[in-house]
Amino acid sequence: MALTSADQQTVATALVEGLISGDVAGVRSLYAGPADIDDPAAGRQIDGGFEKLVREWAPASLTSVKSWDVTHSTTGANGRFNGTEISLVLDKNGQDKDLDLVVVSEFNEGGGLVRNRLYYRLARVTGVQHVRTRILGEEPINLEPFNPTLVEYQKQLRAGDPDGQANTFSPDGVFNGHGESQDLRDGLGMGVYRGREAIRTVLKQMFEVGDEEAGFDSGEDEHSGAIIEKLNSFTDGTTTILEFNIIHANHPVNRTSAGIAAYELGDDGLMKEARVYDEAW
Repeated sequence: MALTSADQQTVATALVEGLISGDVAGVRSLYAGPADIDDPAAGRQIDGGFEKLVREWAPASLTSVKSWDVTHSTTGANGRFNGTEISLVLDKNGQDKDLDLVVVSEFNEGGGLVRNRLYYRLARVTGVQHVRTRILGEEPINLEPFNPTLVEYQKQLRAGDPDGQANTFSPDGVFNGHGESQDLRDGLGMGVYRGREAIRTVLKQMFEVGDEEAGFDSGEDEHSGAIIEKLNSFTDGTTTILEFNIIHANHPVNRTSAGIAAYELGDDGLMKEARVYDEAW
C-alpha cells in the first residue's frame, strides 16, 4: 500500500534524525531492501557502506545540530517520490549557521523505501565551495508535465533571458539559492533574493558568470543561457520538485553540477518561490 504524503514525510524526518544521532540500526530499518543513501559529502553508499556515512554524517560530525524543522513536503508520481525540505541550525565554532536540505525519497509500489538522495550546500558545513557531479544516470527516471509558468521559466533559463525568467515570478516572489552572499562573484553561493527586481538582477549576474565559464561574449543583452538536464520531476499541483544537472559548456574541469529545485506557485499562477539547492554558484 502506498504511503500518504504525511507518512512519507515521517520517513524523511526519521532519516534525518538517524543521521544526526548516528543511529545506524534506525536508518537501516527504514528501508524495504538495501540501505541506499546519496549524500554531498559521502557520495552514494549502499547497504554496508552506508554505516560510516550515518556515523560520520558531515553536518552532525563537523558541526553540532542545534535544531531542525520541516519547511515543505511534496509528494508526486502517484506516491513514488517525496521531497521533504528541512531547515537545520548548526553550531559551527560557536556561531549559528543555517543549513537547508532536501531529502528525495523513492518508494516501491508497496510503499517501501528503496533510495534516498540528500541535497544541501556542503560549503555551509565545511566553508569550502563544493561542486557535486552527476548522481543520476543520463536517462530521466520520471518527468511529469510542467505547469505553464514553469515551462516559461525553463525556456527563459535556457535562452539566457533574465528579464523573461524574472517575469515568471510574482512581484513579491522569492528566489532562494541557499548560499551566503548576494554577489555571485564572492564564490559563496546565491543567497536569498526577494522581489522580482532583485531576482532579475541576480539572474543577469548568473548568466554573465556562465558566459565567462563558457567563453561566450556576444554583448550585454545576449547570454549563452543555462543548459539543464532534467532527470526527475514530480508535483503535487502547487510545488514541482526537479532533480537536474547543469551542463557547463566548455568548462575546463566540471562538465556537470547536480542539483534540485522546488518551484512553488502562488495564487496568481506565477512563481511564489524558487528554492534551489545546487552548488554550481
